Parts: sequence; structure tokens; C-alpha cells
Amino acid sequence: MLRRTKSKWFARDRPRDPATLASAVAFTIWRLGLESIKRMRSAQFSIDAGARYFVFLREFLVFLVQIADRLVAPRCDLPTRIAFLSALCHRLGDLLGENQSDLIGGDPVAIRRVFIDLVNQRAEDYATFGFDANGPDFAFARYCAHQLLDEAEATDRAWLVDQIISIETPAAIDTLRPLLDNLVETAAGSAIA
Repeated sequence: MLRRTKSKWFARDRPRDPATLASAVAFTIWRLGLESIKRMRSAQFSIDAGARYFVFLREFLVFLVQIADRLVAPRCDLPTRIAFLSALCHRLGDLLGENQSDLIGGDPVAIRRVFIDLVNQRAEDYATFGFDANGPDFAFARYCAHQLLDEAEATDRAWLVDQIISIETPAAIDTLRPLLDNLVETAAGSAIA
């Protein structure tokens, strides 16, 4: 679990639009993705720096976007939700594009486009899975793990699904739920309640 995240606004009397909230959430999601890779490496999963690293990160960020979307959905109307999700995806796409381009090359705009296309593609599948007050159902987390299996080393495949379902998913929920609660609570007049 991340030890330090931006979880409240210090200027509480200022309203926050969906894009501003999304920017703060994007930074935490980005850090959650990196933290997940670090945790998995500590558990002896083979996620070396390079293309596989960014494939894993991209897929896990898509998963975290879906969790954030489900946590925001009951708090706002559809146009606000769309504005939040769009800003969140664009900011994460920028972060992914900048980092991947710097470390292994590639056009940051193209990398961003691939990420956003993947979010849109996976959203249709994630929409079929359950999400309640406790978080995503088993199938929601298992779907993420199965997307990662294609890129995993053969030696990692046996344990990957369990790692995602029992460790990475709870860690994400434990960070994102209070983050959103605190950001929304400390944003006066926010479009997301």
C-alpha cells in the first residue's frame, strides 16, 4: 500500500472540477501501478525493465482505471463521470507515453493512443463484471490477471492470477477508496459528491 498519496485538498473552499480530481487520482494510480510491479518483483515474478514491463504496467493501469471509474460512478451524473474518466485516461496516457518513450523509445503520442484504445476496448469486458461496496468481484480481478498471463514468463503463470486477486486488487481498493473519499470530501462544491 502506498504510504503517501495526495488524499485531500488543502484549499478546501475551492471547488474542483472532474479534470482536477482526475489529475490527483491519476498520479496515485500511476504510483499504484509502479508499486504493484515492485511488489511482484519482490515476490520473484519476472518483470524486467523493457517492453514486458510496460505491457504489464499498461494492462494494470487499465484495471485501476476501471476500479476508479466504478468508485466514482455512484457519486456523479453520467457527463461528470465521462469528463472524469476522460481526463484520468489522458493523464495516465501522458505519463505512460513520457516514461515509456524515455526508457525504451517510441512516440509518446502513439503510446498514449494505444493506452486509451486499450482502456476503451477493455471497458466493454469489465462492464460485465460485478463491483459492490467491497470492491470488484472475483471475475473482475481474474480478468485482469488473465490479460497479464499472455505476457508473463512461463514460470510466473501458475501464481500470477492468485497474486492479482489476493494481493494487488485489495491493495488498489485500500488505496483508491479512501483517496476518492478524502478528495471529494475536501473539495467544496465538487461535481463529484
